[in-house]
Amino acid sequence: MRGQLRMYLLLLPFVVVMLLLPVVEAGAAQQGEFSVLLDPAHGGEDKGVVNDSFQEKDLTLKLALLIREEAQKVSGLRIGLTRLLDKKVSTVERFKAIGTAKAGVLLSLHVNAGFGNRASGYEIYFPGFDNMKAENGDSRAIIKDMAKNKSLNDSVLLSQDMQAALETVFPRKSRGLRDAPCPLLTGSDIPGLVLEIGFATNPGDRKLVTEGGKQRAVARAIVRGLREYSLKAR
Repeated sequence: MRGQLRMYLLLLPFVVVMLLLPVVEAGAAQQGEFSVLLDPAHGGEDKGVVNDSFQEKDLTLKLALLIREEAQKVSGLRIGLTRLLDKKVSTVERFKAIGTAKAGVLLSLHVNAGFGNRASGYEIYFPGFDNMKAENGDSRAIIKDMAKNKSLNDSVLLSQDMQAALETVFPRKSRGLRDAPCPLLTGSDIPGLVLEIGFATNPGDRKLVTEGGKQRAVARAIVRGLREYSLKAR
């Protein structure tokens, strides 16, 4: 008994460290697989949007886990997450996760709020094209600029596939594809999007995104969008 207790005490620091580290489960994609990194926004004391008992951090994690589950039913997709638990993950840790995962695309999952209680639907953000010109004709800067432009163009293509897929769950509820600065995607050379799934401040949207069947429908739609894009990207 004392031996087992001693072993548990020795292992405890390692368990604590593992819980504090960001989680990247995708690993390197195998031949024929397309790797996706999901970023469930917020976590821990960072609750995100709060409305009555609704907390954004809970829904983003639930959706990410459902997307991973649904993706397992589709050949060719490998899904990783920046967090698997209800814990805070800093922006720096999320950046590290992007580098570690070596994913083909990044999806950051959020829930919207604001504009009173009438605004509803979903929004898709991709990083902006501002300040993309290389300076002084530096060849290294030009090459880097070309890579960045490709990832941004691919982000637009991904956003179109994602919009078509989400339209099946939110018919005529798209609030458009939006070109806007995305802090987590800035500086990244992989295509990426921020998905705002519904408005927590809208009673209808809040009911929809918290209902189990609808959550799974959203997850399936996102997997369809990822699958469609992956077939073009290979």
